[in-house]
Amino acid sequence: MSAGERNRGREAAEQALIVAAAELLGEIGPRATSVRDIAARAGVNHGLVHHYFGGKDGLLREGMKRLVHDHHHFAAQQRMGGIVPAPLGLTGDQRYLRAVARCVLDGEMGLARTELDEGVSVPNQALVALTEHHQLGEPTLAMKAELALAAATEMGWAALEPFLFLVAGVRPNEQHEVRELARQLREAQLHQHLASLAETALP
Repeated sequence: MSAGERNRGREAAEQALIVAAAELLGEIGPRATSVRDIAARAGVNHGLVHHYFGGKDGLLREGMKRLVHDHHHFAAQQRMGGIVPAPLGLTGDQRYLRAVARCVLDGEMGLARTELDEGVSVPNQALVALTEHHQLGEPTLAMKAELALAAATEMGWAALEPFLFLVAGVRPNEQHEVRELARQLREAQLHQHLASLAETALP
C-alpha cells in the first residue's frame, strides 16, 4: 500500500468517526456516547479513536465542530443577507440544536460553547451587528436580554417541534398550517424585538 493510499484510508476513517460522533451527540448526548458506540457507527476499529483524536473528548470536539460549521452555513442561507435567520428558519437543521441541548443538559458547556470558540455563533453575530449598527461600544443589557429570548424561541422550536405540536394538540394534517401561522407570529415579534432594541440603543 502506498503512502497516498494509507493517507486516504486514514482520512476516510477520521471523517467517518467525526460524522458518527456528530450524529451521536444529537441522538444521545456526550455523556451516554462511548468510544465503542462511535466506532461501531463509523464502521472502524475503536482503537483508531485514541490513535487519531487522543480519545473520546478529542473526537467529540471534532464532531461538535462539524455540527457547528454545518449549522452556521445553514443559518447563513436562512438569513438571506439579513442580520438573523428567517423566523423559525432553523427547523431544517435540528441535529446541531439537539446536540447543543444535550451538551448543556450533560453539563458539557465546553462542547456547548463550540460555536463561540469557532467564531460562528449566529446569535452572537447578530448581537455584534446590532451593536455596531447603533454605534455602541457594547450591547446594552436590554439588547442582550432581547437576543437571548429570541434565540431561545428559535432554538427551542427547532429542537422540540414534535413535542410542541403534541402539547398544543396539533394534528398531523394541521402541522404545516400551524407552523406557517407560528412563523407569521414570530415575524411580528421579531419586528417588535428589533424596534425595542433600537429604542434601548438611543442615548
